[in-house]
Amino acid sequence: MKTTIIGFPNTYRSLIKTVVEGLWTGTKTERDITCAETEVLAYNRHAQRSLDLRPVFDIDIYDRLLKTAVTFGFVPERFGTATEANTDLAVYLSIPRGTTTALASSMVKWFNTNYHIVQPEIEGEPHLVDQPRLPVPQDGEKIALIGPWTLLTYSKNKTSQSEGELFQKLSEQYVTLINYLPSCTIQLEEPSFLTHSIPKGYLEFVEKLRQRVHLHVYFGAVNSFAKELFALPIAGIGLDFVDGPANLNLLPQFPADKDLIAGITNGRNVWPATTKTELTLAEICRYVSSDRLYISPSCSLQHLPLTARGEDHPFLFAEEKIAELEKIKTGTLEYQEPSPKEERLPRARIEPSKTTPWVSAVPFPTTTIGSFPQTKEIRTLRKKWRERTVSQNEYVASLGQAIQTCIATQEELGLDVLVHGEFERADMVEYFAENLVGFVPIKSAVQSYGTRHVRPPVIIGDIRRERAFTVEWIKYAQSLTTKPVKGMLTGPVTLVQWSYPREDISREAQFYQFALALSAEVDDLVDAGIKHIQIDEPALREGLPLDPQQREFYLHHALNAFRLVSAVVPDDIVIHSHLCFSDFADILDAISDMGVDVLSIEDSKYHGKTAASLSQAHYPASIGLGVYDVHSPRLPTLEEMTAIPQLLLDAGMDPHRIWFNPDCGLKTRGPEAHQQLERMMAARNLLLAKLK
Repeated sequence: MKTTIIGFPNTYRSLIKTVVEGLWTGTKTERDITCAETEVLAYNRHAQRSLDLRPVFDIDIYDRLLKTAVTFGFVPERFGTATEANTDLAVYLSIPRGTTTALASSMVKWFNTNYHIVQPEIEGEPHLVDQPRLPVPQDGEKIALIGPWTLLTYSKNKTSQSEGELFQKLSEQYVTLINYLPSCTIQLEEPSFLTHSIPKGYLEFVEKLRQRVHLHVYFGAVNSFAKELFALPIAGIGLDFVDGPANLNLLPQFPADKDLIAGITNGRNVWPATTKTELTLAEICRYVSSDRLYISPSCSLQHLPLTARGEDHPFLFAEEKIAELEKIKTGTLEYQEPSPKEERLPRARIEPSKTTPWVSAVPFPTTTIGSFPQTKEIRTLRKKWRERTVSQNEYVASLGQAIQTCIATQEELGLDVLVHGEFERADMVEYFAENLVGFVPIKSAVQSYGTRHVRPPVIIGDIRRERAFTVEWIKYAQSLTTKPVKGMLTGPVTLVQWSYPREDISREAQFYQFALALSAEVDDLVDAGIKHIQIDEPALREGLPLDPQQREFYLHHALNAFRLVSAVVPDDIVIHSHLCFSDFADILDAISDMGVDVLSIEDSKYHGKTAASLSQAHYPASIGLGVYDVHSPRLPTLEEMTAIPQLLLDAGMDPHRIWFNPDCGLKTRGPEAHQQLERMMAARNLLLAKLK
């Protein structure tokens, strides 16, 4: 029995994040990025020294899929050539961020995780770039490569060629690259087999490979295409026995001439292996001999923080997961005994008391999603407050001043529904972990996308609210203006999805626990006179199971829990929600069933696709369109900002139901945020003038 992993975090000391952001601000150079990446790679190699087979090419300075896309020539022409993107880091890093003249490429979720990838755009023929930026593997190392089918299915095809034609051409380029590499094991990752099956021509593709290939399919069970998968002429197959427990049923069929790379520990959660893991391994060993068996986490460890050293609880992060594998291999691990708790999920639909969506009295109403730019001074203030080097009175007074400025700015801009800026919140989920019982924050960071690091909290017990924690800030903001200020809450599904959940009860049961706690907060906001309440659910689509047979169950309880939060609000209370970073076409009915008055979506990068789909589906409520991309510093044109609202107007939607707003919170933006909002208001006024 041997040990391996699929991937590792790139977050060591936040070195890469810091230098990439420094390049954008002009304080760092490309050499600094190269040095930081070299240091991170050296640390990762050392951290993985106990493994029998270690991955390289499993991290990037920004995004692995983007790196893979550039390697095979998928670079939008508006940024330059693939050769330029491969050799010039400034060009490469402009693709996810945009420039003054070029829109950034879209970001979407990586399957059902909270990791965001830059969506490749195919504008021409696939071609392998000259001198691709690939590492030279050392002894005991494998090259981790996202496979051609997964790259293709995650890309936007802007050519006239079919998916099949593109796959044939792209796979030929993969053959050239893989056979060019020095002799080693190639880790070929194809999780898109779960969502798009195995494409025609895949057998012919792998038959041409002269390297030793381990083909990995993670995030689910492969039962529906196992026969075809097992017949591929490759050295090994990686299966996920955590998210795909049904893979156990396939063991009697597993080919005797292949290695099994068995994902038996949870690569997406922080809890230790239990006797369930022990039983899984024992079942695997009945059918696969130890000389053909690798054990590994179920997926890449990039979904975990680097190390749990310094944490207040005995969690297992990436380094600890590797140590756990070694103990499993040597038979020295003391497995935890699972203790599942009894739960009862409501079968009946929870109906909101409100039956008719609220509609704005003014056409094209305006708002923002919630957060305003968080300056270095605000972040330092929060840090000092946590360290108790700033008093509570000083902290409250300083945040109060920031809220005053935020409200005054919005009134000056002419926004209709205001926000308080969320200056007391480092992160929309972490803040709730600090204020709810049964929910604890962590100290270490996880890469959410590119240079965005987050600290997903851990759910360690039953969730309950002991006191109101958002109300006083919102009440104060509301006291500064006669315009409505939104109460800001993170929804129950997102609180679970963007945390490390318990494993002794279902995630659906955890949805309801959060919903009950949030409903009490909603009641207090209503009692405080707050008329607009936003309950964000950006993870609603992310949580949708990859297995279609499990989706109805998930959606019933996810929507039920969401509706429970505001089920009994008075008719004059306006419920908002925000969805982002996903393709919502396959859950349009569910979105309509959320029961909100105003749904804000991220549609600038999708050029109105989601809004058009909602309109065609006769979405009953109002839509906030996300008319510009807040993740890019560029200033959008008036034409860009009016294009999506104009689509809905042309489709006959009432302008009182068409909202203008950015596509996400403004937390990560700098001084350019004000100019972008000014442009948004000018775009709204332009449409108002046309309407009159």
